[in-house]
Amino acid sequence: MKKVALVTAALVVAVLFFLLVTLPPRPVRLAAQADPDTTRRTIAGAYHIHSNRSDGAADKDAIAAAAERAGLKFIILTDHGDGTRTPDPPAYLHGVLCVDAVEISTNGGHFVALDMPAAPYPLGGEPDAVVEDVKRLGGFGIVAHPDSPRPQLAWNDWDAPFDGIEWLSADSEWRDESRLRLSRALLQYFVRPAPALASIFDRPVATFAHWDALTAHRPVVGLAGIDAHGGIGRGLEEGGKRRPALGTIPSYETSFQTFTTRVILDQPLSGDASSDARSLMASIRNGRVFTVIDALAGSGFLDVDSDASGQQWVNYAIPDGGELIMIKDGHDSRPLQEGPSGRYRLSEEDKNAAVVRFEVRVPFAPGTPPVPWLVSNPTYFRPQVRDQSVPPAAAALPLQQATQWHSEHDSRSTAKLMGLGGQVTLEYTLAAGERRSQFVAAAADIRGRTPRFTAIVFSATAARPTRLSVQLRYGELRWARSVYIDATARDVRVPVDRLVPVDFQKGQAPDASTADSLLIVADLTNARPGDTNTVRVSNLRLEK
Repeated sequence: MKKVALVTAALVVAVLFFLLVTLPPRPVRLAAQADPDTTRRTIAGAYHIHSNRSDGAADKDAIAAAAERAGLKFIILTDHGDGTRTPDPPAYLHGVLCVDAVEISTNGGHFVALDMPAAPYPLGGEPDAVVEDVKRLGGFGIVAHPDSPRPQLAWNDWDAPFDGIEWLSADSEWRDESRLRLSRALLQYFVRPAPALASIFDRPVATFAHWDALTAHRPVVGLAGIDAHGGIGRGLEEGGKRRPALGTIPSYETSFQTFTTRVILDQPLSGDASSDARSLMASIRNGRVFTVIDALAGSGFLDVDSDASGQQWVNYAIPDGGELIMIKDGHDSRPLQEGPSGRYRLSEEDKNAAVVRFEVRVPFAPGTPPVPWLVSNPTYFRPQVRDQSVPPAAAALPLQQATQWHSEHDSRSTAKLMGLGGQVTLEYTLAAGERRSQFVAAAADIRGRTPRFTAIVFSATAARPTRLSVQLRYGELRWARSVYIDATARDVRVPVDRLVPVDFQKGQAPDASTADSLLIVADLTNARPGDTNTVRVSNLRLEK
């Protein structure tokens, strides 16, 4: 027994020695300072935070108190939802500006909507549909944890015209680590919490590749998502309320000390929550944002501005030994800085690139490859315009006049339908009460009646704004694409090759000419129990 005790003690001592030797260093203090005026207008905050309104561990007041202790000036709360809840008005709590937003689940990843009023119907379904709805409502949409190791959380529609992307996600960074590495970080957390969290960060190579490819065509703002929940546990994306597995590890305060979103305002904060929130959102929309990993080194700074003559300069304050790197059209250039602070003049050669952004890399950064310590947003030297050309209209055949429509719905919902050929009117009420897969559909039997076609085209109106699902059914399987409809008559085109599986099958829809039925569906993807509406479809035709 004595020998076993000695061996056990030796192992404990060895483990403790190993942990002490490999303990992440304390954050480096910066000797350099940025311009005082710009410093007053640059505020540190945290974006992508969950409270107990969805699957977080604490309420907004407690989270704001944690942010104040961490030295933050603003927080952006992004509780899970469908966009129909009216956002809380901006407010100062514990001296911290609190802004309310929402994280929406699509069938191709998660999407954060900032600065958006309540939606008239639940937002969900295809990623591009949610992007379209957020933009229509005036919101600013950001792809959350785009390259998450969890397939359910990863983004899958890179053609959708979203406004921003999380270049770094704390949620993604821990998911690809081994249990041994996470166990070591957990033990180190009790000694140096924020550096221990930062120690599992790597450079998100795939996300940078997506971001750089996108900015070659259009402006896309990059933010770092802290995805703070006040503890690791089972969240809504796993099918339930958060169940802390490690208590409050990591705490909100520690998460806020790991990295910060730095926003450069036009004017310093005034203390008026509504005015300051508008100023904050204007700077985020314009990309006046950079990220600093504070657990590695203290308050850095980087900004690109112009002098009275129009000459552009990079102003920076970075750690000793750090390298300021220009990324030109997605490719590294040489290190630019000659000291820990100063101004770099952008030359005409630099401006030959369509877009540039900047990173600061430090020799003590963790990760394989190492995570950058500071990341700026892009500066655009040439207009980024996606090809907006409209393909010539293809020949389209009206749906056969003899085609009959009928209604389908769950046992408690009601529908009144009138339709023949390419005209159909559907009045419906989804059953009120609990969510029980309520749905209503107008269905037309097209088996053997249509030639091969590539798109479904029609005009439509609705008494209330809504999003309906246009579907082709093959036996028991369906492929679909949702469309927005309101009281203004609008033409709708649904390409067959853009249909996505409704059920559990994969791949593209089969040859459309072999479909059994064409359906126009209202269900709980974009509606609520008890919703009622009248939809009119006219001039429905099939494009060759």
